[in-house]
Amino acid sequence: MASALRKVLVLGSGFTAGPLVEYLTRDGKVAVTVASNVIEQAQRLAEKFKNTSAVELDVYSESNLSMLVGSHELVVSNVLHTQHTLAAKQCIKHRKSLVTSSYVTSELQEFHKPAMDAGITLMNEVGVDPGIDHMLAMECFDEVHSNGGKVVSFESWCGGLPHPDYANNPLRYKFSWSPKGVLLAALNQGKYKRDNQIFETAPGQLMAPENLQSFSHLHPKMDFDGYFNRNSLNYIDIYGIPEAQTVIRGTLRYKGTCKIFQGLNKMGLLSTKEHQRFGKGATSLVKWRDLLAMLVSKEDIKKHFDIRSSVYQAVSKDDHLFKSIEELRLLSDDPVQLIGSPLDTLCAYLERLLAYEPGERDAIFLHHFIGIEWPDKQIETRHIDLTMYGESNGDSAMAQTVGKPTAIAAKMILTGEIKKYGIVIPTAADIYKPMLKALKQEGIEPVVSKSIAYNQCLNCRY
Repeated sequence: MASALRKVLVLGSGFTAGPLVEYLTRDGKVAVTVASNVIEQAQRLAEKFKNTSAVELDVYSESNLSMLVGSHELVVSNVLHTQHTLAAKQCIKHRKSLVTSSYVTSELQEFHKPAMDAGITLMNEVGVDPGIDHMLAMECFDEVHSNGGKVVSFESWCGGLPHPDYANNPLRYKFSWSPKGVLLAALNQGKYKRDNQIFETAPGQLMAPENLQSFSHLHPKMDFDGYFNRNSLNYIDIYGIPEAQTVIRGTLRYKGTCKIFQGLNKMGLLSTKEHQRFGKGATSLVKWRDLLAMLVSKEDIKKHFDIRSSVYQAVSKDDHLFKSIEELRLLSDDPVQLIGSPLDTLCAYLERLLAYEPGERDAIFLHHFIGIEWPDKQIETRHIDLTMYGESNGDSAMAQTVGKPTAIAAKMILTGEIKKYGIVIPTAADIYKPMLKALKQEGIEPVVSKSIAYNQCLNCRY
C-alpha cells in the first residue's frame, strides 16, 4: 500500500513559486496546495505540476487561513514579509512548521518562544540574500575557526539585476514585482565596521556618491556600485566572528543606478508622505511635468513655472542625470496615475515602464570577500562568487535562488533533518551543509578562489 502524500501549503503564487512547487513535488511524495488571492496564477501552477491544487485565499481572512493551515503538515509563506506573522500565528495554533525566505523581523521574533513551546520550526532567511549568503559565509567561517584561524574581514555584496544584455534603460534596472522595496532602500541608513572603526550613513544618504563602493572586476561587461545594507554589525554575533576588524553587508547595482535613485529622491519622488494632490478626490488629469513642478517648487502647480530649469537645478546641474530623467519621460506630457504618495505613484509607473519583456533574463551576483589570518600568520584572501542567469522564457535567476532553497528547507523539515524549534535561520552546520549540497545538485554552486600573503590584507576585495 502506497504511503500517504505529505501535505504542504504554499501561501502566494508569485514569481518564486514555480521552482518552489517543482522541487517539492518532484519525487511524488509531497502534495502541494497553492493558496493565492490571484487564483489564475495558482491554477496555472496546479496545471503545471503533479499533486498540486489551487485555492483562492485572502491571507487576512483568519478563519479561512486557519482552516487551510490546520489541514496541512507544513506551510511555506511566499507572501509579503509583513504578512508572515499572520501565517506564524496560525502555525503555532495548529502546531505546524513554517518556512519563509524573508528576514526575521522584530514582529516575527516575538513568535520564537510560542513556537518553541509548540514544538514547531519557524524557518526563515532561506532565499538568496538572506539565505545562500549566510550558508556560504558560515561554511567558510566554521572551516577557519575549526583550523585555528581568525576571520580578519568579511564583506558580502549581492544584487538581483537584469542580465547585462537587458540593462537597456536609464536606470539599468528592471522590475518583476513592485519597485517599492528597491526604491525605499535609498531612504535607509547604514552601519558597518571597517578596520575596527564603526561608520554610519545618515538616512537617505546610502546612495550618495561618497558612500558608494565601486567594483570593476565582478563582470567583464559591467561596473557596479554597492551601498551598505542597514546594520551590518548585527552579523558579528550571528556569524560568530567577534575578531573581525571589517564587517560589511551591502547591495549591488549597476553603476549609475544609485545616482538616478538619489536624483529621484532630491526631486521629492521618493517621499512617502501623502500630498493633497495624491489623496482622495485627487484629479487624474495631471501630467508628469506638472507633478515634478509641484514637487520641486514645494507648492501646487504654477502657471509660469520653468520646470526644466528647476529640475536641472534640483539635480545639481548634472547633465547625465537630467538626461536620464528625460528618458524616463518624467518631464513629458504623459498623464500620471496619482496613488497615495509620490513614492507610490512612481512605483506604479516604473513597474509598468521597466518591466521585463518576454524572453529577457535576469541575473544574481553574490560575492563574499573574506580575509583570514591563519595560525602561522599567513593572510588568505578568499573570494566566494555566485553568479546565476535566468532562463529565457523560463525561471528567473531570482526565482531559482529563492524558490529552490526555500523548498529544500521545507523538505528537510518534513524528513526530520531539521529538528530545531522556534525561530531558525540557516547558520548551523547541520542545516547549511545539506542545504548547500542539495543546491549544488540543482546547479547553484559558487566559484571559490584563494590567495596567500604574509602581510595584513587591509582590503580583501582586491
